[in-house]
Amino acid sequence: MKGEVEKVWKNETQDGRKYEVLQINGERYSIWEEDYLDRIQEGQTLEFDFKESGDFKNITRIYEKPETGPEEKRNEYEDRNRKIIRMSCLRSASRVLTGSRIPSQERAEKTIEIAKRFEKYIDEDLAGFEDDQKP
Repeated sequence: MKGEVEKVWKNETQDGRKYEVLQINGERYSIWEEDYLDRIQEGQTLEFDFKESGDFKNITRIYEKPETGPEEKRNEYEDRNRKIIRMSCLRSASRVLTGSRIPSQERAEKTIEIAKRFEKYIDEDLAGFEDDQKP
């Protein structure tokens, strides 16, 4: 199951055991695993397994980290930007070779070669930009 956490409630049994109730996609699920208590937040997307116990749905396993820190978010952002840059370089390289009479297999290899040169040029330009931003 995968969904976005819409709401989180802290709860405690009569004998003092703590747990949380999560509302995900309009359904309520309980989580008892102490490692996850106080770490799951509203708006977070989770992939998880659950088991029904009477009227209750208990989360048995969470597949994604319940907490993504600023470093992980920055890395995800940088990875996504890197993919966008590479795709743009490939598109530009293929336009350069549009209409050429190079056989298709060689043209694919040449496109990648040109795209890598474009990417290197952009990387050098970005490195210079980052140096300019330092105090």
